[in-house]
Amino acid sequence: MEQPSHSLSQSISYLKHCSSQLMTNRDLSNPNVSAQRIHEIASVEYLELEQASKQAAQIQKELFRAIHALDGDDKAAVKGALMNALQCLNNETTIPAPTEDELHEAKIAQVACDPALAGC
Repeated sequence: MEQPSHSLSQSISYLKHCSSQLMTNRDLSNPNVSAQRIHEIASVEYLELEQASKQAAQIQKELFRAIHALDGDDKAAVKGALMNALQCLNNETTIPAPTEDELHEAKIAQVACDPALAGC
């Protein structure tokens, strides 16, 4: 594996696979081959754990963004943040794109909350 997984679910699945491989390779008869293979697997596990850590931090940021948007009653921002968090969790999941009506409603809501336009 040359690059870490793109989603947290992929990282977790791959880490489980690596752990299984470590257990299997532990029982190999040749200790030198076994040690080398275990080192390779551990290196890949490290990359996956680093990526999973970054993904978890990104999910936290998106969830905090959603909470702040809820405080501001900004439904479009809440939906966007939650969609981004879902994509970080599992990028294989298909997330429906917002419809034209939803985009239009979000723009109207954003303009309605604009203090510069108050009193217009």
